[in-house]
Amino acid sequence: MSNQKSLYLGLLVGGLIGGVTTLLTAPTSGRELREQIKVNREKLEDTLVQLKSESISLKDQMIRTAKDSADVIKEVSLDLQKSIKQWQHEIEPHKENLQNELDEIEEKIKQLEQTIKK
Repeated sequence: MSNQKSLYLGLLVGGLIGGVTTLLTAPTSGRELREQIKVNREKLEDTLVQLKSESISLKDQMIRTAKDSADVIKEVSLDLQKSIKQWQHEIEPHKENLQNELDEIEEKIKQLEQTIKK
């Protein structure tokens, strides 16, 4: 534990010394440095406000898109169901004819089998 404390204390003291040294050897005065920090802080705040606004706009757009997609899917589903019912209705008479023809073919096959057995 004491080695870790010493390491952290050394890092803290070194960081403070490095920060103070940087400030003292900086080519700008303290006033200029504070002004630059203020300008950079304002730019950062503006960027964060813009980012927040754009993220809210993106979220709203995604919600609208999801709702629109759900509506389109529901509409397509209803159209598809309607088309399937119409198709089933249209093939119903043909279905009966095909079934009748299949029944006739089966009857003829049975007759042939009986004829062959005789």
